[in-house]
Amino acid sequence: MSTARLLLRRWQALVLLVGVLGSANASVFSNMDTFARPLLLVLAPGHGAGWRSACIALLMAACALWAHMQRGQIGGGGFMVFTASLPFTPRQRRQVDLMVLLLADTPLLLMMMAALATTAARGGGPGHVLLLAALVPLALAAQLATLERRPAAAIPVAAACLLLAAGFATRFGPALSVSVAVLACIALQRAPWPRVAASWRPRFAAPAWWRFSLHGVAGRHAPALRICFAILLRERRDEALAKALGAGALIAAALGLCAVFEHDARARAVALVAQGLVALQLSGLFRGLQMAHLVGAAYTAALPLPRRWWRRFDLAALFCVGLPLLAPLSLLAWLEGATPARALAGLVSYAGLLCALRAPQLASERHAVVLSTILAGCWMAATIACVY
Repeated sequence: MSTARLLLRRWQALVLLVGVLGSANASVFSNMDTFARPLLLVLAPGHGAGWRSACIALLMAACALWAHMQRGQIGGGGFMVFTASLPFTPRQRRQVDLMVLLLADTPLLLMMMAALATTAARGGGPGHVLLLAALVPLALAAQLATLERRPAAAIPVAAACLLLAAGFATRFGPALSVSVAVLACIALQRAPWPRVAASWRPRFAAPAWWRFSLHGVAGRHAPALRICFAILLRERRDEALAKALGAGALIAAALGLCAVFEHDARARAVALVAQGLVALQLSGLFRGLQMAHLVGAAYTAALPLPRRWWRRFDLAALFCVGLPLLAPLSLLAWLEGATPARALAGLVSYAGLLCALRAPQLASERHAVVLSTILAGCWMAATIACVY
């Protein structure tokens, strides 16, 4: 059930993204080209094998991170503790994980279908189509290795990326693509190797200066803030990392658009819009914090704490996480001609938006993405009208 709800939120975000990137005046293939641009970069001419292999490796890493941030939903959660007592072989369990993984990857598979259709319409040739098709089983193998915590699988995945890049635009390219796809399918179908249990695993511990500074700033509320930061940095580390990388990509895109606009008056509006998108991106962490607090609510209910005591501390933790990502865009707005007061007002406004997005993120699990996007869009319009 949690997998279906998560998939619904992913599809909502995908539909909104397609609506933003699509153009009513452009053709269908032009919109498909825009949507599948990350995959079509692999086929871009004028680059060497090193650049192409790095591009493919980045795509594999993004797919692995996509699966890792949904590890709990794909793995089945607490239900898998019960199924471990049933007479299922490891190969059967892997096949079930693969089917659930394919369901969770449907937004990515839609992007792959768009890339294949665009390449075939342009007459890219069988070598290009086979290269894109080989990325599907290779990405699934990388995702399964990530879910099974097998870091050694990065070596064959990297070797496959090198082979695909080296065979691009050569007569051996189609054969190498088929070979990589076949080997990846064999790796997906076979039973997993038994893992050797590690005798010692390092634990993450916050440095002493962090604990002392947090206690000095928060005072008696420092333990509650430490709980929120521990949820983000330990239990939800992969999701927090994915959100931070997405925010970094938005900042980089804003810098690129400012360069395209030649740093004219439109660049300030780009910085303000990017701040709203960063706040919307980070607001998804509220759900993870809420779920973690609800798990321990039975224990904290016996303590002399107010009901829903974690609300303000979640807001404070997300504010501390979001401020370093929102501040560079305020600096960008100032460099593009905004006065310091207007740039600071934009920063304060979007910090408030990040806190305000907690309500729509938790109000409805089915429509969290839609409600949050509507609120963020209205907030951005009001901020641009008042500050720009």
